[in-house]
Amino acid sequence: MAERALRVGIDARAVSYAKTGDRSYALGLVDGLSRLMEQERAPVEVTLFFDCEPPGDLPCMRQGELLPGWRTQVLPSTNSRLWTLVLLPKTARDLNLDVLHVQYNGPRTTHPALVTTVHDISFRLFPEWFPLKDRLVLDLGLRSTFSVARSVLTGSECTREDLERVYGLPPERIAVTPYALTPGFRAPEAGVVEEVLARHDVRRPYVLFVGVRQPRKNLPRAIAAFRRVRRQSALPHRLVLSAKRGWQADETERAIEAAGDDVQPLGYVPDADLPALYAGAEAFLFPSLYEGFGLPVLEAFACGTPVIAGDVSAMPEVAGDAALLVDPRDEEQIAEELLRLLGDGELRATLAERGRARVREFDWLETARATLRAYRQAVEGT
Repeated sequence: MAERALRVGIDARAVSYAKTGDRSYALGLVDGLSRLMEQERAPVEVTLFFDCEPPGDLPCMRQGELLPGWRTQVLPSTNSRLWTLVLLPKTARDLNLDVLHVQYNGPRTTHPALVTTVHDISFRLFPEWFPLKDRLVLDLGLRSTFSVARSVLTGSECTREDLERVYGLPPERIAVTPYALTPGFRAPEAGVVEEVLARHDVRRPYVLFVGVRQPRKNLPRAIAAFRRVRRQSALPHRLVLSAKRGWQADETERAIEAAGDDVQPLGYVPDADLPALYAGAEAFLFPSLYEGFGLPVLEAFACGTPVIAGDVSAMPEVAGDAALLVDPRDEEQIAEELLRLLGDGELRATLAERGRARVREFDWLETARATLRAYRQAVEGT
């Protein structure tokens, strides 16, 4: 007798968001699961839940049509909390799903078995970076979710250890499922790079930073280190920022303004233009103070751009030996390594080669396999 397909529901609302880690994860997981189902005939049926009409180019679609085993369900609601806590679990039960997969906070449901993905818990580790209300909502929501979740997924060993230490989760309930590049993210051809740079008025040579202007991205210190390099050398580079404003960004805004022509902050940059910005850069500067995974490091690797990253949290796991790792709180060390990298073409070439090899070790297909194992364990534990 054929094995009954595992019926999985995924909260896919993040797919409709602007570029965020949640969106990248949702798209990547759908891509990996679709390949697993298509190439290996994995016995799975997946329902993607949305609160508005989904995009027509999902990774589980071919020529505008959903692949076998996939369906979408739109649950309209103007109240996100009501959607998560009431509409989503009710519909999942009506569809007799085996597993319901959310990111971070989810409903208090034991049928279907609840699985949640938590990318990081920086709001607990660095409370000074977050407004009190946000911290309380996140913490209370996660505690409630953890009380019923059968499996908790995360992208790195670093975050797994944080979850065990801070929330007391038993290790057998946590699965590390490393992330990978967003489907379709790749280094563009040279002509595309030049066109994108011209459209954004970016001139070579330059160093690139990508991220949200928020405290943990450490942008004021990155700017200070870059300006120190400019003062110490005759290098003609500028620091190009593809960084939308986030919370508690006043210090960052002051640093950008004070930097004058040393720094070029870009306005809105479409997702499709980011690979060209990476590929055109001589270096990628990412001295973040904390990352649950650090996807921009992989993005730079894929585009052959040498990376300087913080030696903290999950970034050493992701970078391996393919990046220069620095103490993100040491402005002098950041400046020294940046100056060394920009002045050494052989070092840049070596890191670029290592980065291209390193990024191939991360694949959403492998993430999907690990996720499917977690789904089955969640069901068996009910």
